[in-house]
Amino acid sequence: MVSSGTMTHRLKGLESSGWVQRVPNPEDARSTLVQLTDAGLALIDQAVSAHVDNERALLAALSVTDQQVLDDGLARLLASLEPAP
Repeated sequence: MVSSGTMTHRLKGLESSGWVQRVPNPEDARSTLVQLTDAGLALIDQAVSAHVDNERALLAALSVTDQQVLDDGLARLLASLEPAP
């Protein structure tokens, strides 16, 4: 939900930080693919680990049963928001 110019600017920033690289699209010469570099992948791994640790800390106040009830309720909510097949 951003303009192509905004996306280009964001990608340039990520690229200059060494987290992504642009590669030619072998199926369409008019476009370019963007992929994580090794440094970008390492950064994502760190972010995911921190996120999971944070989730564990947030849910620690709930019993295993309460966590299951929450999980079931959120799954039903998500299903209600997804379009029917």
